[in-house]
Amino acid sequence: MRALDLKLNDIRRDAAFDFSYPHCPQRCAEAEIKFPGLPLLIVDKTQQLVWGHDYFRFLMGRGRKNAAVLEADVVPNEALFLNFNLSNHLFGLNLYEKLLFVRKISRYCPPAEIQRRVDLGFALNDDLYQHLDGVLHISLRQPLATGLLSLKAALRLMDFSVSDRRVLLKLFLQVKFSESHQLLAMQLLEETAFREKKPLSGLMATLLLTDLLDQEMPQQKIMAAIRRLRFPELSRCEDEWRQWEKKRSVSGRVALAHVPLFAKEEIQIFFTVKNRLEADELLKKLK
Repeated sequence: MRALDLKLNDIRRDAAFDFSYPHCPQRCAEAEIKFPGLPLLIVDKTQQLVWGHDYFRFLMGRGRKNAAVLEADVVPNEALFLNFNLSNHLFGLNLYEKLLFVRKISRYCPPAEIQRRVDLGFALNDDLYQHLDGVLHISLRQPLATGLLSLKAALRLMDFSVSDRRVLLKLFLQVKFSESHQLLAMQLLEETAFREKKPLSGLMATLLLTDLLDQEMPQQKIMAAIRRLRFPELSRCEDEWRQWEKKRSVSGRVALAHVPLFAKEEIQIFFTVKNRLEADELLKKLK
């Protein structure tokens, strides 16, 4: 590498090596303070911008005309690897940025090499490559970048129609769910829609989301409502059981349990006693 002073207008820039989203020039301004005097732009031999796209935007926004740059003799795949590793080390890359990098670098390198040379945090497999363009759709960009949508959930969304994806995305943008809850919610809603022969939009309307979002721990309330849609009879039995149990259990002394899924009417009663003598007395009364 060699250091140069270039006019910003002489630097070639396009989307070839740029996978930053959202654009955050401010973090580059902070790097300028943290590393005073160091070039925060890297170009290749053709003076195409390889790294520092956000910093370039920052400089242009401030009306700067020239900047110190490092010129590197790199081919496209090495330029992408350099961009990824430097950006990930300095700032950390979000999930959307990592997926966009995968699409760009996959033109040049097989999955095994990509996996070996960068820390993606997820596996490169056939399912991901098959749906990569769909996962990188503009509608998923914000939830992936902000952590509101996991990769597994994004891939699962590809199984739904476009209209149903919009419904699910709207839900996941309104409240943060764990990955397991996102996957479970999609499964339960899909099964319910199949049984009821209704679109997801119709099912979601019955959940009264606005009311649920105003309550404490809305994630739990929404998941419980989705589960009631999927298993109405089981949910009714559980509600009745809780009301019945509440009136009959003795905290710390007696615990009650029903047969799984209420398959039978049998009820298990668990007693906690202080010692063997008290246990003997209780057992005598039960004979």
